[in-house]
Amino acid sequence: MNRKKIQAQLSITELIYNGCFAAANFLSVFLESIGITAGQMGLITAFVNGISIVSQPTWGIVSDRIQSVKKCFMLCMAGVAVCSLTLPALSQGSGLWRLVMIGMLMVMYFFFHPSNMMMELWLVRVNDHPGLKIPYGSVRSWASIGYALFSLAFVPILRAMSVRNIYYFFAGFAALSILLSSRVPAESEGTKKRQARQRLRDMPFRSILNYWIVGHIIFEILYQIPFSWRVTYMIYAVKEFGLDSSVYGALMFAAGICEVPMLLLIKKFSHRTGWAWLLLASVLILTVEYSLYAMGHSIFVLFAAQLLRGFSYALYVASRYQYLHRLAPEGMEASTQALVNSISAIVNFFAAAAGGFLLEACGTRSFFALLCGMQLLSGVFFVGLHAVGGKYLHKVPKSPDCRLIMR
Repeated sequence: MNRKKIQAQLSITELIYNGCFAAANFLSVFLESIGITAGQMGLITAFVNGISIVSQPTWGIVSDRIQSVKKCFMLCMAGVAVCSLTLPALSQGSGLWRLVMIGMLMVMYFFFHPSNMMMELWLVRVNDHPGLKIPYGSVRSWASIGYALFSLAFVPILRAMSVRNIYYFFAGFAALSILLSSRVPAESEGTKKRQARQRLRDMPFRSILNYWIVGHIIFEILYQIPFSWRVTYMIYAVKEFGLDSSVYGALMFAAGICEVPMLLLIKKFSHRTGWAWLLLASVLILTVEYSLYAMGHSIFVLFAAQLLRGFSYALYVASRYQYLHRLAPEGMEASTQALVNSISAIVNFFAAAAGGFLLEACGTRSFFALLCGMQLLSGVFFVGLHAVGGKYLHKVPKSPDCRLIMR
């Protein structure tokens, strides 16, 4: 296999694919533009995100059965392309048509949520592939560049046309992602010789529910609730700083660009500290970011928060998938990732439904102060999980770079 060619193909795929994420980040702006209140937005976001309760394990099991994250990624993006094309027209209606639009959003996210998991697993596999050893960060950094550039590009575009047209771009990026990923050799996926498809009844699902995976599920729940609220209600923080929603894309650009240096350095950091320490670092940086939304007042503070957002997200997305991939039973990596994502989504479903009403009740500043405390709590739990497991229960992760505390 040609290592440099595969790396270039994956990098370009990541660049274009993250145009979808840039478009997806305008969901709350889109909903607000068609008259959706904060409380209603929370409910819609809950249902849209809640669909991953079903979609993540569905596609995770399919991926482990057919042993191809590439094929699952392409199928998911095909579904995204078809569904997103219908949304601009549906959003112009009212009453029943508005409900149909929400239903179509849910179907679209049934495909979109698992696509990110498939792409991340693909990058982990090429990183571990003995014949490739393509550094995760070198490819993943192009995702951040694409996200940043397309977020910024959407600012003048959406000033010139309705926000609902963002979904035409969504469909275009999805279609290009299918075309580009189809050209990457299938041999890039595996770290070992390809095996026969597993039968569903023979897949060792019970082996997933061990101390470390269950503990990580609890950590993910504590981590994801404030994280998802920040994503959904960031537009209200922008307005609290006295800024127009049109700068939203510029803020996303700043955050995306700040991911790049961290991703390029992630290999060096992981060798020195391990993935568990990097995961904890992302929690602490996020805590500081949320405190800036709660206490800051100037545009400079808001952009400083985006710098921290970029650093923390790069640490989180890189360390999370590497960490879980190494904790998962062999042959069940995608199913393990999907289980964690699905359970987090169940909690986020109820959290998102309440988030908008909570923000309306306590105000934007107090809301983000609450997020700050909740994020810190997730870090305390993570440290406790490793302390109890390593020092008292004598349970040690099978991979040394997943250990926070040595015995």
